[in-house]
Amino acid sequence: MLQKTILLFFAVGAAAQMPNFNGIVDEDEWHNAQRFSINYEIEPADNESAQYATEVFVTHAETDIYMGFIAFYEMKNLRTSLRSRDNIGNDDNVAVGFDPYGDGRYMIVLGANPEGSQFDFKILPNGNQDDYDLNYQTRASKHDNAYHVEFKIPVSGLQFKDGASLEWPVVFARGSFANNTRIQMLNFPLDRSNPCVVCQTPDRIRLSNIKSQKRVNLIPYAYIGKSGYNENDTYINNKFNGSYGLSGLFDLSDSTTFEFALNPDFSQVEADVSQINANTTFALFFPERRPFFNEGNNILNSNQDAVYTRSINNPLVSTKLIQQGEKQRLYWLTAYDENAPYLVAGENESYSGEGGAAWANILSFQRMFKGGGHIGLLTTNRFFHGGGSGQLAGINSQLRFAEKYTMKVEWNISTIREPNRDWIDSSDMQENKTVALDGKNKKGSGLFFSLDRNTKNWNTFLNFSQYSPNFETPIGFVTRNNSRNTEFIQQYQMFSKSKDKRIQQFTANMGSEVIYNYAGTTKYFDLFTNFGVVWKGNWRTRINIIHVLEQEYESFVGKGMTEYSMFNSYNPSEFIRIGAYISAGEGLRFDEDNPVVGKRFYFGTFNRFQPSPKISIRQSLRYSQMRSKIDNSFYYKGYITRLSVNYQFTNDFSFRLIGEYNEFDENLFFQPLLKWNPNPFTLFFIGGNVDYKKSNKKLGLEGNQFYMKFRYLFDI
Repeated sequence: MLQKTILLFFAVGAAAQMPNFNGIVDEDEWHNAQRFSINYEIEPADNESAQYATEVFVTHAETDIYMGFIAFYEMKNLRTSLRSRDNIGNDDNVAVGFDPYGDGRYMIVLGANPEGSQFDFKILPNGNQDDYDLNYQTRASKHDNAYHVEFKIPVSGLQFKDGASLEWPVVFARGSFANNTRIQMLNFPLDRSNPCVVCQTPDRIRLSNIKSQKRVNLIPYAYIGKSGYNENDTYINNKFNGSYGLSGLFDLSDSTTFEFALNPDFSQVEADVSQINANTTFALFFPERRPFFNEGNNILNSNQDAVYTRSINNPLVSTKLIQQGEKQRLYWLTAYDENAPYLVAGENESYSGEGGAAWANILSFQRMFKGGGHIGLLTTNRFFHGGGSGQLAGINSQLRFAEKYTMKVEWNISTIREPNRDWIDSSDMQENKTVALDGKNKKGSGLFFSLDRNTKNWNTFLNFSQYSPNFETPIGFVTRNNSRNTEFIQQYQMFSKSKDKRIQQFTANMGSEVIYNYAGTTKYFDLFTNFGVVWKGNWRTRINIIHVLEQEYESFVGKGMTEYSMFNSYNPSEFIRIGAYISAGEGLRFDEDNPVVGKRFYFGTFNRFQPSPKISIRQSLRYSQMRSKIDNSFYYKGYITRLSVNYQFTNDFSFRLIGEYNEFDENLFFQPLLKWNPNPFTLFFIGGNVDYKKSNKKLGLEGNQFYMKFRYLFDI
């Protein structure tokens, strides 16, 4: 009892005098704080002593958590520039990760570089990152032998289990450079046999009598814009049009949040990077970037892509409820979508079209276990105005045992009643059913199983998935069905014991993938190996060799096709980061009228230049071709080149100009954008698009767009 009283007095006393939040970590101001150190280098070395000292201080008030980092360094080697949010790149940085529930379900990561530029995300139990936004503050300063970063983190932005005295597992990390090689440091030695990083940390931050003020956030927006387009050599300019809407967030408790959106404008500030779709028969995947849908996406994770929130395209109204309990969590989203896309999966290709208005519903429940394990239920529904619907129901689980083993199981069933519409124009047949939407009923199922074993040097991965011939996901992204897929990978990784050796880290993989359809036909069978090397001096190399023993497409079978590829990246300084990818070999030409084996070649270069702390230039070129093995004629060839120039006035205010030319579509566009983004939810931008199309070897104006939007967070 006495010990608890002393701890409570310590915490309250520390909370009574908060440090001056100015980006300068004065140890006298933090004398009552908890203290931690970042002592281990985990990449590319394996738990060696950190080459630079890092001290961390943690204290808290009733409503905010304060953290201060002192990162000692040879400041002449510091790599840092002003960045917009979540675009830190390879700058020096410090970060904190914590698990408010202490069971490994996720780790919230908040970080900043020496300019105070922020990044935030979640790390999931499988090690993947998930988008996450928290409205927190950072301040930073540079000194003769160190840089300082202070964090002010509002408790009200977090979901956690309630209690008078809390202890959260915490991870402190630092990214830096030594001998011009990128290094990563942690506050504890990393056990590579345990994929749950936050489960391993021995450190805890102690919080007593914190008060999570229930948020009432209203985010109105106003939009105005105009566009023009070329129609039969006549250019038509539309009039200005505008719209407005409102979204909001309410904390019902420390663990439950309700959100809504009325007539939201979910236009993306960042345009999707164009993808090369030559010789592609399946729909291309684009990541979700809309904050309303990103929050809580980790509860929807599916190894069978059962949920793809970009399938909710243009909602008139949407609501979302997220509840994070100590032993369970719940996600429920509903939306009325005015232009719901429609996707039909197939054995050799997928079919898509723009659909009509529809109600959409997503419900997920998970029972949580230690180490990030869970058993969950998922259901999605979509009902089209005027007829047609789709339902999916399934169970999913992730279980860990003996620390080094992870097993995942997922099973889904789908029931589709097609609308009778002309949204998909195709006369193809699949399993004696038409692809065209003519009101038929379809039922299908999907199954996924994986077993992983992790150790320090050896990792083993076994995956199996199957999709029945009529399996579809109403609000998901399954593009291929009628398949059974088995994949096996054996991995070896080696860490250098010396920081002076040429090879700092080495990884090798060998494996095989085989795909059959439900009739027993081998659709794809390969053997592959790849090697990855981290060289001294921040040079990285990856080499891949894939030998396809057999691949079938529309009754044509290609055999003995081998492809070689290599990727190199080099980042010797803050000024330059260059990367190049090249691949060559044989592959199938997916032409249903004349499928053949052709000679493929791909080259890509991806570069970033930082001529000053405020100016960033990104350049990419992607070239792809396929030739005939008989007469060397081209089946296709083309390139996409893109240039992006960004001027960062401050962490919150920037101007960006993108230019891209797509030779495949003979299209050129420019996109200027002036943006003010002081927090994840307040945004002002003004910009536009200018599109040109080549016709008769000349570029002509194809369309243009001007837009302006203001969205502001009112924290009531």
